[in-house]
Amino acid sequence: MLRSLCPLLLATALLGAPQSLTAQQPAEAWWRHVQVLAHDSLRGRDTGSPGHETAARYVADQFRLAGLTPAGTDGWMQPVRFVEVGMAREWVAVSLREGGSWTPLALGRDVRLTARLSTADVEAPLVFAGYGVSLPQAGMDDLAGLDLRGKIVVYVNANPAGLSAPLLAHGTRTRWAAMRQAGAVGMMAVGAAAVWGSAETATARGATTVSLADTSLDDAGGQRLSSALNPALMPRLLAGTGIVWDSVAALAARGAPLPRAPLSVSVRAALPTVRRDLVSPNVVGMLPGTDPTLRDEIVVLSAHLDHVGTFAGPVLTGDSIFNGAMDNASGAATLIETARAVAARGGNRRTLLFVAVTAEEKGLLGSRYFAARPSVTRGAIVANLNTDMFLPLFPLRGVFAYGFEESDLADDVQRTLQNRGLTVLPDPEPQEMRFVRSDQYSFIRRGVPSLAFKLGYTPGTADERTFTGWVRERYHKMSDDLTQPIDFTAAAGFNAMYADLALGVANRATRPAWRPNSFFATPVIVP
Repeated sequence: MLRSLCPLLLATALLGAPQSLTAQQPAEAWWRHVQVLAHDSLRGRDTGSPGHETAARYVADQFRLAGLTPAGTDGWMQPVRFVEVGMAREWVAVSLREGGSWTPLALGRDVRLTARLSTADVEAPLVFAGYGVSLPQAGMDDLAGLDLRGKIVVYVNANPAGLSAPLLAHGTRTRWAAMRQAGAVGMMAVGAAAVWGSAETATARGATTVSLADTSLDDAGGQRLSSALNPALMPRLLAGTGIVWDSVAALAARGAPLPRAPLSVSVRAALPTVRRDLVSPNVVGMLPGTDPTLRDEIVVLSAHLDHVGTFAGPVLTGDSIFNGAMDNASGAATLIETARAVAARGGNRRTLLFVAVTAEEKGLLGSRYFAARPSVTRGAIVANLNTDMFLPLFPLRGVFAYGFEESDLADDVQRTLQNRGLTVLPDPEPQEMRFVRSDQYSFIRRGVPSLAFKLGYTPGTADERTFTGWVRERYHKMSDDLTQPIDFTAAAGFNAMYADLALGVANRATRPAWRPNSFFATPVIVP
């Protein structure tokens, strides 16, 4: 029934007057969009679901009302094709060969599997590769000197010290690309014993994953085995190498260099899969540039529209819906309001594209597809500004700008914030690697200067406690809904700042550029 509703009428049909706000309150229109997109009726906006489709139609209609035009031959919607892959669980089996005999591994207790598009039965020797990070340009290459051809790589899923936060994020994110290039056929990650546990989980026999149907864009291509290994097994795997696992774990805890070695054990896995095709759209609206010499330079403003759907297990609270109000109905609502504000002001010399992407929660897939296959018929993407759960939970005093040190977009941000009495605050949690955890990374890897934003805080303050409390209590939980407290003045201030920044980048005299010393000045790992 919901799919038959005209999206233009959705807000009125579902909501009536905005909750918790009276007329002319700060961010009233923004909150109305959040209420629509995070409403229970959309069932968590999972990629390929009817709820996401309805949300996409709503955003397209709001783009039209804002004064945008469709981009390219696809109209407002750029269809993206996916394949959902899972395991035929009753037939899955994994064994370890030690000293000439095979020992079954207990799924869930010993090993946990993730289905990939290229998952297939495999038998291969193991190689231990430390952190598994290959960044020779930065003086670190855990794969150097190891023969990975036809092998499965075992690595410690931890962060090596000595790398900048963006470079660390990129290096850990692209482990498999380097392993595949060296000839590996699979990977096994080993984490901390404290977070493993012994109970069988939903990932024990192969978590369902979603991949782009366009295999040329599949980051996990060639990965026949993708798994996590119980660290309690590591002494057995390292037997005969002279490497002591307890010493490795102690080194990894402080990011120190790790030993590496071929192993005398092999893995054999039977991994039958089941597959389902999906289609889900990116929503794209365009505000053409006014300057004949600059309008073929395109600035993309992005936010992901999807979330994670509904809870698949037993429901104890009566609520099974991951509404995703902050993650990321809030960012999609800001995208709409920025389009409306910028279109009303006009005068953007460069073309602005507003893109509400799908499948961010599946691994940044919608933005990866758009960055590689943009729906515009002419022009080049020169910058990306992304917002993902910017968290207006406390007063706006400054912002985190992920990637700030890497490009001269920093100059535009500084100018915009100074005009509003704000500042860029240093990221107090670089280990969270937010630089690569949202859709800006899809553009960064294509060589496009990019930034992402959240409300910032100073460590030790009440704002920090609010921020970290939200991540602990609401991130990817059913409590990220419309009942949580919001600072509407902060939301209004962030939206106004974002519109200023969009126009500032659109109208700057020079094309955005990476800093000369940035690792990302050259496109990285482009399929």
